[in-house]
Amino acid sequence: MEETYTIRAIGKLRTPYTDMMQTPVQSQCSVGRGTIEVNPEYAEGLDQIDTFSHLMLFVRLDRAPAELLAEKPMVDGGASHGIFATRHMSRPNKIGFSVVRLLAHRGNMLLIEGVDFLDGTPVLDIKPYIPAFDAVPDASSGWLTDQHLANIAEKSKNLS
Repeated sequence: MEETYTIRAIGKLRTPYTDMMQTPVQSQCSVGRGTIEVNPEYAEGLDQIDTFSHLMLFVRLDRAPAELLAEKPMVDGGASHGIFATRHMSRPNKIGFSVVRLLAHRGNMLLIEGVDFLDGTPVLDIKPYIPAFDAVPDASSGWLTDQHLANIAEKSKNLS
């Protein structure tokens, strides 16, 4: 039995990116800046947010072209992988995730760096990045080779 849920956007991203093919591939490789416009009714939830240097953003990939279960990597092509073994946008539920640097907090606006989403992307949730909980230094990168990771960084650098 399939369960469904309703999720409301809490805000919207404002970024310099309007073309999906010209958007950095990963936030950690991006120097692009943008803002999160949090809807006024959620602004109180930003209290103390500026005590953190980084945030985790959960967004709706509202312009992803399809929902797939396998896809080729966006950089380097190569063999298809199960969608849950990638960060490709064409996934069930179209939920995206990035870690960004918080530069400033003014009212219901957050100025961020490291954006890798299109302008107008709906924000579903914001959580503080806490290194003691969220960093896993000995984690495996799975099927991604060092060269693949370098290619992602290079492509993103050229787009930021």
